[in-house]
Amino acid sequence: MKKVNILYLTNTGNIIGGGEISLLDLLHGLDKEKFNPLIVCPFKGNLTEAIEKLGIEVEIVQMKSLKIPNPFLFIDSIIKLSRILKDRKILLVHANGSRCAIYGAIACKIVKVPIIWHVRILESDGLIDRFLAKFSSIIIVNSNAVKERFKWLKDKSRLEVIYNGIDLKKFSNSFKGEKIRKEFGFDIEMPIVTTIGRLDWYKAHQYFLQAAEKVKKIIPNVRFLIVGDGERRDYLENLVKELGISENIVFAGNRKDIPEILNAIDIFVISSVSEGFGRVVVEAMACEKPVVATRVGGIVEIVEDGITGKLVPPKNSEALAEAIIELLNNKEESKNMGIAGRKRAERMFDIDENIKRTENLYKKICSVPLQWDDDYSSV
Repeated sequence: MKKVNILYLTNTGNIIGGGEISLLDLLHGLDKEKFNPLIVCPFKGNLTEAIEKLGIEVEIVQMKSLKIPNPFLFIDSIIKLSRILKDRKILLVHANGSRCAIYGAIACKIVKVPIIWHVRILESDGLIDRFLAKFSSIIIVNSNAVKERFKWLKDKSRLEVIYNGIDLKKFSNSFKGEKIRKEFGFDIEMPIVTTIGRLDWYKAHQYFLQAAEKVKKIIPNVRFLIVGDGERRDYLENLVKELGISENIVFAGNRKDIPEILNAIDIFVISSVSEGFGRVVVEAMACEKPVVATRVGGIVEIVEDGITGKLVPPKNSEALAEAIIELLNNKEESKNMGIAGRKRAERMFDIDENIKRTENLYKKICSVPLQWDDDYSSV
């Protein structure tokens, strides 16, 4: 059987968030007997290093932001991409983001190759959305909430909802949490509440901290672990001081041992005001942890309110605090929610199902005779 050459485009060479992790998981599980992946990134980074460790080739083509366009660089990048498509006999392009999809769409139009545009963000890009929708054979969205971004699209058959998947073997309750508790000085009896994610505006950590201040008044020995880093760290550290909860808060920065951290905690919280999906919520559920989350975006498609966790209104620290206190004071309910969460993760968010559905899209698109149909040569 001849392989189908697929070119993957990504906006960055670094692992910034769930979008890059999801791409890595897809590439790791992709059926290499049927599909031959090549990656194009704008620069080298820890994402390209991880991809190359999978034995997959990476090429570098600049794909600069178009907010301040440089027409010469833009044209040069389009020419390079077009040449790669022709020279490597690419049958399909999968763009993991909007900026790279703009470059990819134009190159694909020139060379007559179909493109899939993968969208993971709720907020519209206005006219760019309409431009890319026109040139995309399929638009993959990672939740029904993100699908609403394209409610204006007449041909809804080109929209495909594929939830982000996770490796359920990697995220489970089989890890021991004692090491993490010891590292951060948490006593074995201390209740631990954590949130994981970039310290970015839409994660809205200020409401998490305001809720922490309220929870501390009821449960004084509680500890709050904030995993992640970002531009708002200074602001959040100052807020901790203002709220007088410094001894209850730990900023852990970026970590690579997320499964171990999740197994060391009691409750996972996400206080976002916008969330296309919420990958880390699934990771917490897979580790059998109850979730307290805001009722926004794709999160409502992950968490079953009252069954796998509690959903609260966004920007409401009081509601966050009440839900956290209730779960900390009811260990039986928390345990049952954790077990239900694991079952839901197995049923709906397994990486194998994500890969299977994505590969089926590839087969569907590539079943149409294309200009390289007689020569599926290896990349």
